[in-house]
Amino acid sequence: MRLVLILLIALLADCAKESPRAPATAPATASPASPASPASRTPLYYRNPMDPHIRSAVPMKDEMGMDYVPVYAQDTGAEVRISPAVVNNLGVRTEAAVTSSLERRVDAVGYVGFDEHKVQQVRPRAEGWVQGLAVRAMGEQVKAGQLLFLLYSPMLESAQQEYLDAQKIGNRELIDASRDRLHALGLGTESVARLARAGGTAGRVPFYAPISGVVTALEVQEGARVTPEMPVMTITELGSLWVIAEVPESQSGALKVGAPVEIRFPSLPGETVAGRLDYLYPELNMETRTVRARIALSRPPAGIRPNMLASVRFGGGTGGEEVVNIPRSALIRSGTEERVVVALGAGRFVARKVTAGAESGDRVAIHAGLTAGERVVVSGQFLLDSEANLRSGLDRLQD
Repeated sequence: MRLVLILLIALLADCAKESPRAPATAPATASPASPASPASRTPLYYRNPMDPHIRSAVPMKDEMGMDYVPVYAQDTGAEVRISPAVVNNLGVRTEAAVTSSLERRVDAVGYVGFDEHKVQQVRPRAEGWVQGLAVRAMGEQVKAGQLLFLLYSPMLESAQQEYLDAQKIGNRELIDASRDRLHALGLGTESVARLARAGGTAGRVPFYAPISGVVTALEVQEGARVTPEMPVMTITELGSLWVIAEVPESQSGALKVGAPVEIRFPSLPGETVAGRLDYLYPELNMETRTVRARIALSRPPAGIRPNMLASVRFGGGTGGEEVVNIPRSALIRSGTEERVVVALGAGRFVARKVTAGAESGDRVAIHAGLTAGERVVVSGQFLLDSEANLRSGLDRLQD
């Protein structure tokens, strides 16, 4: 049986040798001018067959004697073909790149806060106990000179007695020294004058509101013991507010102090409040990757309260020279590069690397990789980009 198989294999081999071969010129029937012929195209560059990162402008061989591989313009991106029906079902939309001068505009989200320049703490400078607390909750409004609380303090009582004794003696130096001590312990000029008129120490020393405003912090309750390092309450003067905007790091370079600002509040639909950029905070928020920008509103609209949200738009004229720009939604950013999906027409798309520049509102400048008039995909581009990357990877495996 083995002998029969050996003879059969030998017979098949002889038949293969005797069979006529196809003419060597048969595959070359294609026209030299055919677009599929590499000879009709000019290579962009030549790449090392072992390391695609090594390129050459002219044909050459590597250290092992292998020819560099020519790369043509059609090979730089994997083309994706989709039927018009599928394009419509995917909701693919395109928009042409244009050349224009971008407006230096930045949109951000902010919140309303108190004017920190008009915040004042009330704290005694002597140890004691709070009695007769007149303000019982945060948010209460007070007027300048209004009684806030009474403080029983042995130290203050002793200082008052020294001042009254100096008044009786009539020694000017002692009077001035004891008065300065009372001021140092937190008693105002009016309180000292009231003490001199009464002619006797007050067991409980009154403390009054230094400014008119709202109590934004209340640290004690009736009967609480306080020390000089403890704030009893915080009063914030009303009348002006701050709007703090959180500007993305990528757009913070366009901000200039003094630039005009438009603010919109959800509680005031359809209304716009004008202002100017007052201050840029020097530190970047590491968690949100944003820069804080402050707008001071000396006369905020009625109904605007701290912690309300606001939509802030910073403007500063145009950016100068004209540049190619596209909608920001068309730009695909990865960890190492930036890409757009270019529509070639007839259902053909290709992913292309670009160099993006400054952003302005919903537009972004493109410095390289795209020319005006080319259409980029602004909706559905991520699916097309993924398909193009997949095909490009398969093409590299076949090289």
